[in-house]
This record gives sequence, C-alpha cells and structure tokens, in this order.
Amino acid sequence: MEQKKEQLKYETELLRLYWVTAVAIGGGNASLILGGVTGLRAILLVLGLLFIVVLISACVRQDHTIRRLLRELGEKS
Repeated sequence: MEQKKEQLKYETELLRLYWVTAVAIGGGNASLILGGVTGLRAILLVLGLLFIVVLISACVRQDHTIRRLLRELGEKS
C-alpha cells in the first residue's frame, strides 16, 4: 500500500511537470507569434506546437495512470 502511495506521488509530480512545461512552451510560442515573420520563427513555432501536443497526450496518459492507482488504493482500503 505504501508503495502505491509513493507511486501515486511520483505520477502526480510527472503530471505537474508536463503541465508546467506545456505552459512554458506555450508562452514561448506566443512570443514567436508576436514577433516578425521569419523562417526560423515559423519552424520553431511548429515544433513548439508539436511538442505541446505531445505533452498534452502525456498528461492524458498520466491522468489515466493516476486514476487507476487511486482505484487500486480505494479497493485495498
């Protein structure tokens, strides 16, 4: 049971890290949109958007993992 609680804490911290990273990259992308249009900015913008999609997918996966762990802890109680 203690191991499941520690794993839940770890998974929650990963979820938090993913969200903070997605928000930070989103802020960087906003600054790229507000600047002048260059080829490099366009490439970085597309890469940033792609990375945000990957991070959001990871967040969804983490959410499912956390919910599964919570169900397992509830069943053991």
